[in-house]
Order: sequence, then structure tokens, then C-alpha cells
Amino acid sequence: MIIRTPEKSFAVVQVLRSEQDEEISVCRELDGGALSTLARFRSPELKRELLPMLAREQSNPAFEDFLGLFTQNGDLCARFRFTQAPTLRARLDRGDLTFRERLEIGSGVLMRMTLLNMPAPLQYEALQERNVTVDDALRVRFNYVLGSMTACFNRNMGFICLQVQELLQSLFAPELAAESVPELLPLLDELEQTVYPDYLSIYRRYDGIRKELELRAASASAQPRTWLFRMWDRVKALGRFVRPIAAGLVLIAAFCYLLYSLQAPTALKGTPVTFTSIGTVEIQSGK
Repeated sequence: MIIRTPEKSFAVVQVLRSEQDEEISVCRELDGGALSTLARFRSPELKRELLPMLAREQSNPAFEDFLGLFTQNGDLCARFRFTQAPTLRARLDRGDLTFRERLEIGSGVLMRMTLLNMPAPLQYEALQERNVTVDDALRVRFNYVLGSMTACFNRNMGFICLQVQELLQSLFAPELAAESVPELLPLLDELEQTVYPDYLSIYRRYDGIRKELELRAASASAQPRTWLFRMWDRVKALGRFVRPIAAGLVLIAAFCYLLYSLQAPTALKGTPVTFTSIGTVEIQSGK
């Protein structure tokens, strides 16, 4: 299928989701070959809700991923950049990202949010696992394979904070399970309980923690401990409990032995020696 606008023409490469009110497709420009995501909104109510927000973004130069807005056959259509890099979830499942690389990716996600400064409903969708991509150079980019905008067009910063919390929990799941990143826990609690005023505030908070963790990572202390280390911790904890009991048993055993020794003295063994004199003094033996 070919879609034509006054500026460009596109060929639909793949329809990712098609419903009565919305459709999401991947398109390719006929003249240049660049890929983009095309979101088509059909519901009159949804168009009324989204049109003011998307129209404002056409004059937002920071939101470089937003490529334009147009109408076709009564539908409201929005275009976004599309990247073919692996998703963050795919990279995490491969298990080849180091702790420092994941720290960098977390910084990249929050920096990208801050630079693009897109509306919260779109950012909420861009933070979904299917839309966060990471290439081999660890560059973070967002895709815009939108879910139901009918359900999330009213998402605000509170939802963004929860989505960032979920992303960080996935990113550092091994370290959180090993309890080796206590510096990160206050931020995760804040993201659940506090609504940050903007994306920059979240980035600054994370960046301070990232620097602390990188210093610790330099000495390898932030790496998750193996099961052997965790087992040793349990043994030491058990030792702290057993040591006083063992000391008490030793004291009781020593006391019992002392009592036994006093009640049953041990006879001296060997051949007795008889002295008949000491110096010039003779000792008379009794008859």
C-alpha cells in the first residue's frame, strides 16, 4: 500500500497492529528508503484528544523523532523515526552486558528522554520494552510502536516515574537480587512514591548514583556475588549464633572435669625412691 502526502510518499512495509480505532505500521520512504513508524488514529474522540498535543510537537525542534502530522481519508496520521537495533530486552536476555555497560544504558535512556522532551503519553509508550533499543555502541533510541493510545493518552509524570522504575529494575535485576547496589534503592522507592517534576530531575538523580556505582565498580565490589559468597555469609551468620553456645559447652565440660578430678585423685605411678641421708644427716627409717 502506498501513502502519499504533499511532501513525501511511503510504502507500508508491515502492519504491526490494526484495530478499529488505531493502526500502527512500519513504512519506507519511496525516495530515500528511510524507515518510519506510522500511527493512524480513526476514533473521533481519540483524534480530539491527540490533535492538540501532536500539533504542538510539530513546533518542538527537540523532539527530532517526530517526523510530521497529516490527515488521510479522515484519519489522523503521525510519523515517527524507526530503528532496527535490538531492543533492550533482547540485549538483556543475551546476558552479555557488563554492569558498567548497563549503567551507561540507564544513563542513555534518561538522557534521551531529557533531550527529546516529548509529551508524557508518548514517552510512556516509548519506555515500553518493545520500544527501547540499544545498538552495539550502546546508543539508546526509542521506537514508537504505540499500544492503545485510547488507554494511555492521559498518562502523566506519575506514570513515567513508575515506568522508569520498572526499566531500572529490569536493567539491574542481577545486582538487586544480590543486594549489591544499595545506592539504587532510594531512587527506586522515590520513583514509586514521588512524582518528579520533569525528565531532567530523574536524570540528575540517577546520574549522581551512577557515578557512585562506577567508583565501586572500579574495585569490582558492585558486581553480584556468586552463590559461594552468599553461602559463606550464611555460614558466618550461623557461626555468630553457634559460637556462644559452643563456648558455654566448653566451660561446662571443664567444670565437670574439675569436679571429677577433685573427687577421684589419680594415684601416682612408678617406683618409689627411698632417701637414707640428706647431706651429712642420716635418716633413720621406722621399723
